[in-house]
Amino acid sequence: MILLATLMLGAEVPDAAPALTAVKTCNRAEIKTLISDEPHRRTEFAAAAYAEQRAIAQERATLLSTTPSGASGQATTTTALAQLDARQKLLDDARATEKSWRDLFDEVRADYLANCTTGKRNAEN
Repeated sequence: MILLATLMLGAEVPDAAPALTAVKTCNRAEIKTLISDEPHRRTEFAAAAYAEQRAIAQERATLLSTTPSGASGQATTTTALAQLDARQKLLDDARATEKSWRDLFDEVRADYLANCTTGKRNAEN
C-alpha cells in the first residue's frame, strides 16, 4: 500500500506540462528523455498496482473466511471491509489516472513524430 500511496500522492505520477511543452517546441532532447524513461515508469506503476490489488484480495479473503463473534467482531469486520473498499477505490483512481497519462503520452509521441521529425514545426534540437 505504501508504493500505491506514493503513486497517488503524485510522487510518481508524471506532470503533463513538460511533455506538452517539449512537443510544442519540438525539444528533441526532452522528448527522448521522456520516451526512454517511460517504460520503466510504467513497469514500476504496474508492479505497485499489482501488489496493492493482491494485498486487497488477500485481506478481503481472510476477513470473509473468518466468522466474527459477537457484535464487536461484526463491527470490526465491517470496518475492515470498508477500509478495503476505500483502498480499492484509491487503486481504481490510480489506474484511471495512469490510463489517462498513457493516452496523453501516446498522443504527444505521435504529435512529435508527425510534426517535429518532418519539419512541420521548427525543432530546437
